[in-house]
Amino acid sequence: MTRFVVHVIYLISVVAAVAALLNPGTAAAADRVYLSRADIEAGLVGKPVMSKNLSSGSMSHWEFRADGTVEASRTGLGRASGTWVIHDDGRMCVTMVNRTVCRYWFRTATSLANADTMSPDAPTVAEVRFD
Repeated sequence: MTRFVVHVIYLISVVAAVAALLNPGTAAAADRVYLSRADIEAGLVGKPVMSKNLSSGSMSHWEFRADGTVEASRTGLGRASGTWVIHDDGRMCVTMVNRTVCRYWFRTATSLANADTMSPDAPTVAEVRFD
């Protein structure tokens, strides 16, 4: 390999590393393992979680119940309840306060998170941890 090619490969790897640091809310598609309906039902339903919205930094507590209801609370904003449904493509939709929001859940090596789409460059909306 010529010296020029080695330098080009090095520069490409540096640019990729800097891009990942500048946009931490985007996990590489290869790092994401999207959850199926069965994975979500087994892994989230009935287990309280703390969610951190990466855009706002706000923390909220969620509990998805087996009967299709959900309870959420956030300090300073109080509590809200609603319903949830999981579609065949793994998209989980939550209806709360006359608004429906849908997300795709995925695992990375270090977290459980969700995004608005399954696009490889979809920003991570929130990361969760189990209470």
